[in-house]
Amino acid sequence: MYLAVEHQIDDVFHTASALKVKMDESTDFSSSIANGVDGLLRQDQVEVCERVTYLEKKVRVQEDEIVCLKSAVADILRRLNQVEAEKAQNSILPTKPVFKSSTPHKTTPRTPRRTPLDNVYVTPPTRHSTPPSSAKSRTPIKKWGSMTNSTELNGSHNVRRSVSQTNLLSRSQQKQGSKDPQWNSEEGNLRIYLRGRPVSLYAPSDLSDYSVDKEVTTPDQKLQLEYVFGYRGRDCRSNLYYLNGEVIYFCAGVVVLHNPEEQTQRHYLGHTDDVKCLAIHPDKVRVATGQVAGHDRKDSKPHVRIWHSTSLNTLHVIGIGDFDRSVCCLSFSKQDGGAKLCVVDESNEHELFVYDVEKGRKLANTKGSQDPVLAVEFHPSEPNSIIDVGKGHIQFWTLESGKLTKKSGVFDGGTPSSNTGPTKAAEGSYYMYTKVSNIASGSRAVLTTESASLTASSFCLSFQYHMKGLPGTLKVFAGDKTSSLTSIWEKSGVQPNPDQWKNVTIEIPQFNNPVISIEGTRGNSFRGDIAIDDLILKTPSRCCRKWYVIISTS
Repeated sequence: MYLAVEHQIDDVFHTASALKVKMDESTDFSSSIANGVDGLLRQDQVEVCERVTYLEKKVRVQEDEIVCLKSAVADILRRLNQVEAEKAQNSILPTKPVFKSSTPHKTTPRTPRRTPLDNVYVTPPTRHSTPPSSAKSRTPIKKWGSMTNSTELNGSHNVRRSVSQTNLLSRSQQKQGSKDPQWNSEEGNLRIYLRGRPVSLYAPSDLSDYSVDKEVTTPDQKLQLEYVFGYRGRDCRSNLYYLNGEVIYFCAGVVVLHNPEEQTQRHYLGHTDDVKCLAIHPDKVRVATGQVAGHDRKDSKPHVRIWHSTSLNTLHVIGIGDFDRSVCCLSFSKQDGGAKLCVVDESNEHELFVYDVEKGRKLANTKGSQDPVLAVEFHPSEPNSIIDVGKGHIQFWTLESGKLTKKSGVFDGGTPSSNTGPTKAAEGSYYMYTKVSNIASGSRAVLTTESASLTASSFCLSFQYHMKGLPGTLKVFAGDKTSSLTSIWEKSGVQPNPDQWKNVTIEIPQFNNPVISIEGTRGNSFRGDIAIDDLILKTPSRCCRKWYVIISTS
């Protein structure tokens, strides 16, 4: 009996525990449902808030746009009102009407000719009333229109009309005479008009009065240019040279030869409009300058003038009628003593021309690049090789049989042939490399300085190079321009870790007229591209400037 009761009590406890577990599970389920609902509500609330915020921002932007639109419309209306007011003031009165005559006569009815001013009503400006005794007294008149019948005009209208015609004639005469020279005695200047633009000419201080209508004879002496202030550098390059003790540059249509020691100037005045480019002949005596197109289509066409720097006499005028807009850059050939002249104009295609200097004859021309061209140069040792550089391009030209053939350089990314050169630049986006595909073995690519660009000093040359695949030889030469150059550094074949750029610093001895040259020679395989990048010249005290050089190929 005791055991049975005990078992029943245990069953009751187990049943109660099971019920408690089920109640706990149901409570947890309810709470989880409540939490989920709260989460959804919070998420919806956040989304709604974000949407409201976005709409508020959009409304504010639209309000700003509406305000700007209102302001623009108001400005347009204001300008229209001004234009209408000016038209009303400056409108020409209609043709003279036929007034009543004391002797009646028959007239043939004629259909009136309509003018653009028909149906236009002119309202005279309001005038303040003056006493009857005043000479300026006027009788008020009524508004009249161009379609009003002449018989309806009274005598006061006739008087008013004649006065208005007189005033209009006076204003017309003033308007026509406004372009005539005008003397301003207060400021002491004479205003004249050149191509519609007013120019003020100030008189000498001892001249107190001047009559525009007075006829005087031409003075015996003429004005002579003494000194030029200014320098054009905003839109041109290679525009400043040191030639035989003088600094030569240009400003407007004048080429200036400035002596820095004596602070004096000489001027070449042969051009008819602004000078845009400048080049020095290898003989250091002759100079070539190119100009832009002027306002006069006949006499101010863009052309090149070659002149003597000592006598300032014009020797040759080249290319009249060949160029478009302007001459942007030019260069003499070096190897043949300056027998050729290369010119690039500023047409849409930036056309390239080659001329015979002595005969002025055009040897070849071709379309260049659609991007701006910044410089053009002949190869220092190859008379028929030309290089031009500009925005996003470098082009190598070869002159053969009166034709120019082009090869374009590659700046960014890897070389065209895989596993032959770098995949990117060492610094920045651009680098230089030798293209050896379809090139004979032993061909050279030369990178050299201008003979007058370096001063007599010691330098350290630093650059990075990349030699992968089956490259040839990379050499650095230095020396005096009057003698042969000496090899001071050399690398051949595949270098260790060929996928990486290598850095090298080379000491350059001191020369009187220093010239530095980097030469890449093709090997026996097309997989031999040689690349260089990040060239820097270091002075003994500091490394302060990049090396801007002229690229040459052979």
